[in-house]
Amino acid sequence: MKSSMQEKIVCFLGLAALLWFFGAGVVRAQNVQPALPDVQINWASPTEAMDRLSSALLALEQQVQAAGPSSPLVYKLKYYTAVYSSIEQGVAVPTAVDANYGLFVSGVVDIPVEYPNPVPLNEWQEYRRELTQMLQN
Repeated sequence: MKSSMQEKIVCFLGLAALLWFFGAGVVRAQNVQPALPDVQINWASPTEAMDRLSSALLALEQQVQAAGPSSPLVYKLKYYTAVYSSIEQGVAVPTAVDANYGLFVSGVVDIPVEYPNPVPLNEWQEYRRELTQMLQN
């Protein structure tokens, strides 16, 4: 009887973890506003987007090294890296741009920011605008 109860508890915890994991992604994907609303964007292919991001990441890494670890560019580097990783995992380019934005900026999604940071909202908006322009044809 004890074994049966333990199996039910383990099954429940596993199901709860799966629902939390997939539910958070669905919430994030549903609530993120497009980077440039009112603009039809012809996005680069995933391969092209990753190539462009690779170049941008190299440049950003050099800028961060020159500016130091307390520079707001550290978070721009993390944002671009997260977008690259998402595209590499098969996420569509516009979804990767917008969903990862919600990881850093409060109020974009209904869940707390995963990477709290001191970067002002206007700078984040500029980071996202730059990235969107870089990844369009």
